[in-house]
Amino acid sequence: MLTTTERRFIRLWQEQREGGKLSYILLYSVVGTFIATIILSVFLVLFFQVVFGTFPFWIVVLSGFLISLVSSWLTWNRNEQKLKKIIHREVDADADSPNRGSEPKVPE
Repeated sequence: MLTTTERRFIRLWQEQREGGKLSYILLYSVVGTFIATIILSVFLVLFFQVVFGTFPFWIVVLSGFLISLVSSWLTWNRNEQKLKKIIHREVDADADSPNRGSEPKVPE
């Protein structure tokens, strides 16, 4: 039996995976790079006086992109495994069901 959380996960993940793995990873890598660059840049400017456009700034941008790329790839794979686990559990539960293949009993 699926929980409400699992149903919601399946519905949302099916929508996400329709676009494909590549577009998912690229989208979240770009968004993650933007967010990581903002956060790390504020930190570097406040504590290390790193100026925008200098070499350390571009290292931050590259680091943010790589972290976001790996993170989105791992998230995709984890969600795929979670979906497969739910599906296999439900298929196994249906196979073990005592009423499998028979008509439901109607009380007389």
